Amino acid sequence: MKKFAGLLAATSLLLTSAAFSSGAMAQDWPDEEKVVSVVVPFAAGGGTDTAFRQLTEEVKKYLPARVQIVNISGAGSAKGTNEMLQMPADGYAVLASGTHTIGATMQGLTPGYDQLDQILGLNWDPFIVAVLKSRPYKDFDGLVAAAKEKPGSICLGNAGMGGATGLASVGINLKFDRAFNVTPFNGGQNLRADVLGGRCEAGIFSQSEILANAEELQPLVVLYENRSTLDALSHVPTLAETGHGDLAVPGGSYKSLAVHKDVPADVKKILADTFAQAFKSEAYAEFMANNGVIADFSEGDAAEAYFQSLVEGFEPLVREAGLYNKK
Repeated sequence: MKKFAGLLAATSLLLTSAAFSSGAMAQDWPDEEKVVSVVVPFAAGGGTDTAFRQLTEEVKKYLPARVQIVNISGAGSAKGTNEMLQMPADGYAVLASGTHTIGATMQGLTPGYDQLDQILGLNWDPFIVAVLKSRPYKDFDGLVAAAKEKPGSICLGNAGMGGATGLASVGINLKFDRAFNVTPFNGGQNLRADVLGGRCEAGIFSQSEILANAEELQPLVVLYENRSTLDALSHVPTLAETGHGDLAVPGGSYKSLAVHKDVPADVKKILADTFAQAFKSEAYAEFMANNGVIADFSEGDAAEAYFQSLVEGFEPLVREAGLYNKK
């Protein structure tokens, strides 16, 4: 099964070389009085929200129009995606897309990527399985052993079954003979609340969520192919290092920017160029470095092609999990 951890170095180099090109400029924006909504299909406070909130702050410096984040959570990102697709295809609504869009589309929760064009590929935020420090599990194998001892008694939470953390939790559960009680939550904020409150034993989190709760959470294993680039998390082993390198699950949250397919090409170009400028800013580079987010930039046809390669990689896992219901 295809690995989901990230791009091969050669592919990353190829896409990065095609990064920013000149063309239609932001000053050509059609209507400066209308608000551009960046629809984040999760509640505020999670890894995806934080990444796009930071990016949007930079976009405000380049786009001569008001830009705002709109959080619409539910159904593992499907509710926000569906509402965005119902908005006029004029460029005033863009979607915080990514691996969550793939999972939700394949589960039949949204037409999702079939009605979207990926105009920019942005970055990866690696996933980490973590528990409360007060729990007795000091490593990933200890958590697995406890789950196997009492099948179904240990909650393995995710931020929504339509998203990548949902698919990762299902993949882990299948690997270990369905020993866990896989539990979806309505976004990362609710997942964190239940794990921190002791109502769910373990959860799959982004690095930023681990860092924000470092005094309470004990990270056990990184699902991405490499260890964290952050000093505070660099000690956490990967799946391969724990002897589970054959466990093919989404290794992180891939984030991209998408618009409705019917948005005019010139408007897509302006949006892509403007968000690219924001992505390339010193402030956003600093944000990614401070949060261990791995830049993986692409645009236009390259962004769409890479997204489709992820679609192909996800499909076997979704089918194996019995969740494939794409219409």
